[in-house]
Amino acid sequence: MPEPDMADLSDRLTRALITGNFDLYAQVIALPMQFTPRGEKPYVLHTEAELREDFEVYVGIIRTHGVTDIYRKLLTLRQTPTGVEARCLTHILVRANLLTQPFETRIRAIPTEGGWKIAEIESSEGHIHWSMGQAEIADGSFKPKE
Repeated sequence: MPEPDMADLSDRLTRALITGNFDLYAQVIALPMQFTPRGEKPYVLHTEAELREDFEVYVGIIRTHGVTDIYRKLLTLRQTPTGVEARCLTHILVRANLLTQPFETRIRAIPTEGGWKIAEIESSEGHIHWSMGQAEIADGSFKPKE
C-alpha cells in the first residue's frame, strides 16, 4: 500500500467519524476489528451490530466535545505478511485547536475484495477509554472518569 492510499484510508475514517456516516465507516473497517489500548487487553468486534454500537458511542463522544477534525501524521508505513502497519501521530482538533495532546496510534490495514481496510487500531489507553465514554479530557490529557 503506497503512502497516499494510507492517507486516503485515514481521511475516510475521519470523515466517517466526524459526519457520523456508519456506511462509510463500515467500508474502511474489516471484521473482525481489534482495538488495542496500549498496555491493556484488546477487545474485538465481530459483527456489524457490535461495530455500529461502538461507532455510535465514539461519534457521540466526538460530538459532545465539538471535534471537527482528526489528523493522523504518518510516521512510518511498513509491509507485513498480511498487509501494512502504519504508525501515526494523531491530533484531535476542535476547529484549529488541539483537544488533547497528540498521541501515537498504530493502524494495521489488510487488503480485501473491497479494497484496503483497517483490521486493528492500537492507541493510547486514554484515547481508547475516551472513545468508549470511559475517560475525560482535562488540561489537554485523557483522564479516567471518577
